Amino acid sequence: MTIKILALLGTLAALALAAAVAVAGITVYKNDFSTRHEVRELRHSEGKHCDRVWKRRAKNVRIHVNRGPNVCGYAPPVEGDTAGPDHDFQAKEKLLKATPKGIRDGAYLAIAVRSGKNAGYELRVFPTKHKFQLRRSPQGGGSGFPASGKSRAVKGVNKPNVLRLKAVHNKVIARVNGKKVAGVVDTNPAEVDGRRLELAIGHRRHRRKPVVASVDDLKVQVPKP
Repeated sequence: MTIKILALLGTLAALALAAAVAVAGITVYKNDFSTRHEVRELRHSEGKHCDRVWKRRAKNVRIHVNRGPNVCGYAPPVEGDTAGPDHDFQAKEKLLKATPKGIRDGAYLAIAVRSGKNAGYELRVFPTKHKFQLRRSPQGGGSGFPASGKSRAVKGVNKPNVLRLKAVHNKVIARVNGKKVAGVVDTNPAEVDGRRLELAIGHRRHRRKPVVASVDDLKVQVPKP
């Protein structure tokens, strides 16, 4: 009897693992910034007064937004081959204590999918306020946008926040540090027709003091065909 139960449990575990693998995406890009070459793969995509520095010992990228209001955006070297691609994008970002205290409340970390000149879904987190926002450009897409709130999943200054944003067909799901914080069904997904992915650091204060953040562990997945 014991042998049969153990065999059944083993079969169930194998089936569960197979199901998990079946629904998992295909990883098409990863970057842990362990080399200077990998840092160069990250392209500046928006914003002025932006500096990017590779930290050899930490093996990450440090971004300085030297004045505000401003946003410094960077794109990995992958994008969709059609408008509005299905992507699952993840990045680890950290608001560093090198950011002066007086401007920390106006600083945010962000990632975006289906990003274009006037389109995209963007997940923002505000570390000092433990808040998140799931935004859509252009505005619209139903009453679910923008989705915002507070979450214990959002960590504070000098603590890593793993941001993950997934858009598949008309569904957009945002996670922070593994916890789902928002999920919205877009009523008109064809409007969001950008192809790029982007990570960003935002500075909302009218100050010439810098917001400083680190970026690490990028991962891009696409659904299995």
